[in-house]
Amino acid sequence: MHRYLITLLTFRSRKVFTENAVVLSVIEVLRDSCWKSHFDVHGYCFLPDRLVMIARGKTEYSDMKAFLATFKSSSSAVLQERIGHPLWKKKYLERVLRKNEDSRKIADEIFQLPVKSRFVASASAYQFKGSFVIGGRKNP
Repeated sequence: MHRYLITLLTFRSRKVFTENAVVLSVIEVLRDSCWKSHFDVHGYCFLPDRLVMIARGKTEYSDMKAFLATFKSSSSAVLQERIGHPLWKKKYLERVLRKNEDSRKIADEIFQLPVKSRFVASASAYQFKGSFVIGGRKNP
């Protein structure tokens, strides 16, 4: 039941996540993939060319690689016709979080990414972030 900091980059670094409808469709797939794979997402942020999230397995049978494979293939299928190319790069970045690392603190750092990238002046102004488990952190 590890926690992972995961970064998924879009295919050829294309800026796919700029429209509400696109992000909402991928969030729906992410929720479904979490449910099927027994994972929680403590924090996520869609930047134009990537998704950064903290995911945690809920059981000893939770398999991060299977979760990501399910999510990546399902979300690509949902957007394939609209964008005309694969959604994700094949490789991704992931790191197992240590026991002493606070999920809420890291989620807050993820929520600050749009500010650091100068998309918005404050994290509260950015709509493409949220959490499936931390109260008060709702998705769009």
